[in-house]
Amino acid sequence: MAAYICKFSAIVLIVSPIYLLLRRPWRHWDKRETVLTVFVLFTVALLALAFEGTYSTPYAMIESMRHRVTSGERINLVPFRTISTFFVHFMPDIFLVNIVGNIVMFMPWGFGIVLLWKKNQSVGRVLFLCFLITALIEAGQLFIGRSVDVDDLILNFAGGCAGAALCAGVKRRFPVLGEFAK
Repeated sequence: MAAYICKFSAIVLIVSPIYLLLRRPWRHWDKRETVLTVFVLFTVALLALAFEGTYSTPYAMIESMRHRVTSGERINLVPFRTISTFFVHFMPDIFLVNIVGNIVMFMPWGFGIVLLWKKNQSVGRVLFLCFLITALIEAGQLFIGRSVDVDDLILNFAGGCAGAALCAGVKRRFPVLGEFAK
């Protein structure tokens, strides 16, 4: 888990100056801009970790994906197969990274999309966006040699939805947070 946190922090440190130069948030700095900056940096680091893999020429990556899809190599489409394995063969460190980590890492995504944009405050839209990001990540991992697992999709989706629900609850308790949404 520490290795993931170190990589995540390094990505944020590398991307921060680029984001700040492109966005130039100091022109209209406010509380929302601060939260948006944190959300964008988090999302970029999350995607960078999710797409860490083996890259090659586009043709080779497409051929690799075709081979994996036809052979089923490192692809799990059976819901809860991997999740149940982590419970049956419980090892705290592995469980923490694979189960808890997959949920917790997507909670800020769900929290942020509800907090920052009014159009993302409907349940249907939240479900769609939480599913979309996780499905795109899993599909993209087909091309870079990473394992593709429906259980990752389930856990990431659950984390995004939990984050959105948490945000909705916090906003009900503290209505002042409604000023962040545009």
